[in-house]
This record gives sequence, structure tokens and C-alpha cells, in this order.
Amino acid sequence: MVSDYKDAGVDLEKLKGIHRDIASMISSTYRRTVLGAGHYSGVVEINGLKLAIHVDGVGTKVLLARKAGKYRSVGIDCVAMNVNDLISIGARPIAIVDYIAMEQPSDDVISEIVQGLVQGAKESDADIVGGETAAMKDVVNGFDISCTALGVVEKLKTGEEVSPGDVLIGLASNGVHANGYSLIRKLLNEGKLSWKDWEEELLKPTRIYVKPVMEILDLIKAAGHVTGGSFTKLRRITSYSLELTLPDPPSIFKAIEQAGVSHEEMHRVFNMGVGMVLFVDRSYAEEVLRKLNPYVPSQIIGEVKDSLGQIKITTYKSQFLYL
Repeated sequence: MVSDYKDAGVDLEKLKGIHRDIASMISSTYRRTVLGAGHYSGVVEINGLKLAIHVDGVGTKVLLARKAGKYRSVGIDCVAMNVNDLISIGARPIAIVDYIAMEQPSDDVISEIVQGLVQGAKESDADIVGGETAAMKDVVNGFDISCTALGVVEKLKTGEEVSPGDVLIGLASNGVHANGYSLIRKLLNEGKLSWKDWEEELLKPTRIYVKPVMEILDLIKAAGHVTGGSFTKLRRITSYSLELTLPDPPSIFKAIEQAGVSHEEMHRVFNMGVGMVLFVDRSYAEEVLRKLNPYVPSQIIGEVKDSLGQIKITTYKSQFLYL
């Protein structure tokens, strides 16, 4: 039985330690930095203009794209994983560059990936201003892709204004999005999860939240993109305790759990149907929901409490606490 992400080769705690070490080393370079490593995006200020920047890829989801011979969705994923992190600190995406590394150049594969990049960029109202395609036979098996996205910040949303009594609004995900695939692939390889039954669901692209969040940016205090590490990512925003009551998750998450992942571990790894969490003053909650729902199904899923250090999650079948 696969009990956790570590069994599938991804040690989240070890990665957090590596990230802390890297952040410490690179901090000596800060000269124009307003927001450094450790949040959703970095921010520098030049002549009064705040520019946010973020880089990310799609992870081992690319291996399932290769398995299916379908590549467009990972182009969308790559844009989404970047722009969703930009808007999480209040930045409006403006430009993207991509990097595609291939074992062997393939016009068809590159064409599909770029079609996805273009679709994602248009959904984000961002320009793709360039990129790089590299053939590296002895380094890459198949292909890999990453993007760097640039945004402009008028007012940083880093969580400093969050206070007890604020509500948490959850924006629905489009499924698994683009994290946890090392664990999913292990289940597929062991025959515990059916590729035939879940191929379409597993290849759904990550939902892009730029338009809905930009619509209500002035009404929120902070935003959190729910990716690897799941709801523990909200620790980037506030040290106040949070209480979340999550809606019934889409069926793909129940299938992954039934294939051999503990219920609690599911909520440490996957978004469980909530791809973005907004921190909102209670008095604005109804207005925010009214403006969000034409774009994406949204609902109140929790509250900020007057204590420190805990994330309490209540699900359709259990309750547990993260410290």
C-alpha cells in the first residue's frame, strides 16, 4: 500500500529543507528585492515599478502526456503553474518565456505544446515574448518543459493584512492539476489505478485563475495557489490558525485514495478540488462570490482563527490537524 508521497520518491520535508538552504544562499544577492524566496513569487522594484517573477514546470505529468501522445494540455499546465503563483501575490501577468528540452526534436510534439502555451497565455492576458528549444539527447528522456512568467504589482498581497474572522473562499480546481503525479504514476504502474478509466481526467490542464482573481483583486487580502504540499501552502500567507471545511472532492481524488493513499495524505499532496484559496474580509464575501461564480465555482470553505500555528481540516469523512 502506498502510504505517502515519499514512497513514490518525493520527500516533501526534505525538499522544504533544500528550499530553506537555497533561500539563505541567494539572499546575499538581494539589491532590488522587495519580496524574496519563500513566497509564491519574487518581486523586485526598479524606478518605482514592482515586477514579480516566477518559474515552474509541469513535473512528471509530462510522462503521462507522452504515454497518451497528447501534449497540448501540458503547455496550458506550464503557463498555469506560473501565472497562478503570480496572482497569489497580487501581480498581473504580462509576459512569459518558455523552455522546452527534448531528447529528439519533433515538429508535432513542439507544435502541440506551443498551441497549449498560446492558449494558456491568452487565458492569462499575457504575451509569450520568446523562449528556447533545446535538443539534449544524452540529458533528457523524451521532453521536459518550464516557463518563466513576469507580472506587474500595484499592491502586494502577501498576507500581512489577514486577521482573525476573515473567511476563506475556495475556487474549484479542474481536477488534479499538475502535482502529485509521481504518486499517481506509481499507482498506475502497480495496476492499482486504471489508466483506461482515468486517462482523460489525469490529463486535464490546470485551471487558470487570472481573470477571476484580477476581477476581485481589490476586495481580497491574500490568495493561495494550492499545489504541492496542498493546504500547508497557506502557511506562506499567515501564521494564524485556519479552519477549513472542504466540499466533497471530484471522483478522481476518491479513486486515487481507494488505490492506496491514506485520506490524510491525500490532503497533504493534492488540491482535493480546491485550486485557489482567497482570504477575504467577511463583509466582502458575498460580493466576491457573486463576481467569481460566473468564472469558476466558488464557496466559503473556512475561517481565520484567533490563535497561531494550526490548520484544521474537516472533510466529508474525517477531521485532522496540521501543525
